[in-house]
Amino acid sequence: MAGSPTSFADQHGAIRKEFAQQAAGWGQDAIDADLLWAVDRLAPRIENRVLDVAAGSGLLSRALAPRVHSVVAIDLTPEMLAEGRYCAAREGLTNIRFDECAAEALPYADGAFDLVVTRFSIHHFQDPAIVAAEMVRVMRPGGRIGVIDMVSPEEADAAARHNALEKLRDPTHTRALSGSELTDLVERAGTLVEEVSNRDVSNELFPWLERSRTPEGARRAILAAFDAELAGGAPTGMRPYSEVGTRRFLHLWQVVTAQKPAARG
Repeated sequence: MAGSPTSFADQHGAIRKEFAQQAAGWGQDAIDADLLWAVDRLAPRIENRVLDVAAGSGLLSRALAPRVHSVVAIDLTPEMLAEGRYCAAREGLTNIRFDECAAEALPYADGAFDLVVTRFSIHHFQDPAIVAAEMVRVMRPGGRIGVIDMVSPEEADAAARHNALEKLRDPTHTRALSGSELTDLVERAGTLVEEVSNRDVSNELFPWLERSRTPEGARRAILAAFDAELAGGAPTGMRPYSEVGTRRFLHLWQVVTAQKPAARG
């Protein structure tokens, strides 16, 4: 059936294959100022039981863990989860559990968590609405959701170019939503949006391509698109700029936080 969890098997397989090879690199990421800015937007509370959906190596989980009661970090890729367990142990974090499962079919009871979050995952889902609905289902009435992702420009042509370059870099990329689409996704899942926050985050082009092991032909195409924009050509939606010896570009991060309406009566 279209939209059922079984219809996502090909995408899940591609993600497992791709991120199994990237796991060690993700485990080396630091909890930096950009991530802490996003965590602050989530406004975690010490009593919160948190679910981190598509958590990868658990970077967001590890940033949240000292501020909350407990975190369950879920992901499709065993190698990512193993890296997360290693990193949590290295950092002395004992309140994180790592579970292997799909975001489209969360194996938890309705209302099991106070805060449900995801970071940099929406642009890998075939059907983000199904994931958003599952996130809200496992959130208690009065609980909160936080979605962190890069967003595309609102202008359609620039958004299309942005997504085409992202997919060249990583074939598991589906589509980065625009900021208005991401906010609408969270709201349509049955929540009351509380806050929408944005932040430009700078990335160095060549390490970004190295992480995903992007093939040489795709690298050349991405660099050519950046250079064409810098020369006055069509915008890529990624706002490249030059530094001595390298290229950089900007991702626009958006954090949407919302509340699940309290039960009536």
